[in-house]
Order: sequence, then C-alpha cells, then structure tokens
Amino acid sequence: MEPTPQELLAGLYGFDEDAHFDIIQLREGLAPRMSPTQLDKLIAAVEATGDPAVDLETVMALLTHND
Repeated sequence: MEPTPQELLAGLYGFDEDAHFDIIQLREGLAPRMSPTQLDKLIAAVEATGDPAVDLETVMALLTHND
C-alpha cells in the first residue's frame, strides 16, 4: 500500500513542526513520491499563500483543503 500524501509530507518534514520548506524544496522532496498532478496542485496552493516557506501544519491544511 502506498503512503498517503500526509504521510509523505510528515516524512519530508521529519515530524519537525518547526521545519519550513520553500516551493523548490517541496517539489524536490515530493516529486519522486507524489503524482505530478497532485504535486502541482499542492505547489499552486503553497504559492497562493504568498509565504516564501511553509511549515508542516500549513502544508497539511492546504493539502486537505485541495483534495
């Protein structure tokens, strides 16, 4: 069974709630593990926040909102 997007994100962030990643880091970290369509939707949502880097909680909320 493949990991969920939430599990992939948690792995990328290393369960560190203080970690922040920019769009390039998210794309590089998730590209091998997430479908291109799903990744593009997530990156677009992150870009829409206007923040240069986002934390795990924000990305999880965006992922849930965009499903």
